[in-house]
Amino acid sequence: MTKNIPCVIIHKKYKPYLKLNLEITSKNNEIYLIGDNSLKFLANNKNITFIDIDKYEKSESLNFFKKHFINYSTNSFEFEWFCFARMFILKEFIKEYNLEQIFYIDSDNLLLTDINEIKFKNNVAYLIPQNQHKNRMTASIHSSLLNSWYCNIFSDLFEQIFVNKNKFNLIDEKINFHKENNVKGGICDMTLHFLIYQEYKDKIQNIIFPSYSKGGEKVVFMNVFSNGEGPISKNNYLIKNNKLKIFEGNKILDIVENEKIKVCNIHYQGSSKKYLKRYTKYFLKF
Repeated sequence: MTKNIPCVIIHKKYKPYLKLNLEITSKNNEIYLIGDNSLKFLANNKNITFIDIDKYEKSESLNFFKKHFINYSTNSFEFEWFCFARMFILKEFIKEYNLEQIFYIDSDNLLLTDINEIKFKNNVAYLIPQNQHKNRMTASIHSSLLNSWYCNIFSDLFEQIFVNKNKFNLIDEKINFHKENNVKGGICDMTLHFLIYQEYKDKIQNIIFPSYSKGGEKVVFMNVFSNGEGPISKNNYLIKNNKLKIFEGNKILDIVENEKIKVCNIHYQGSSKKYLKRYTKYFLKF
């Protein structure tokens, strides 16, 4: 594995929470920030390199995929397309910078530790919740170790579903489930990440399960800040006031195993972004 794995964030349109995330995550990690001109000033911070997203969005391959993308979700076309587009951007970025691996994080997901201090069992790793009904089909790359192999696999699957449609059957039942039951959501990039994991379980580490630091400490990546979902149950970790209780030393309480585990990230997804405020960094250890 690469000795120095950089972090990558892809984001458009400045948000204050992104600035706070960068202040915390860049303390221990080198970050490539791929975004529009509204984010360029953030590269003044130490350990942050800004890359203009425009060259990727104008690429022939990205526009080829966009032309064939059909939105099977209750979310907007632009929202869902951008989620997919991130993988095609990462594919080109990894190739351009000749990187073995990157650690991708969402702009609302901060890292509390040096990602190079985590022992990964595989060259690819992300979170796949274990307690899913058959039409949830969710896996998340908000904290993810990725490489060119995985980006190519994702691109190939996208093409087989949306372009050639010879694997459209993989998402057909989920599309019908959302339509017939009037359930929000639908097909998103997380659906493809789930399908890829099902086929390549031996090559992809599920980091919803605890890992270890190089120093031997047990650590874990959280799914989202607003619930206690973990590897054993949807109520794996202690929740207080509708958010994960974080104890001294950045630890969360596994109420199934009755032990505190150091958490590597905080994912302020959706409405939880309101908790990522200017004073957040004062009660975290990083």
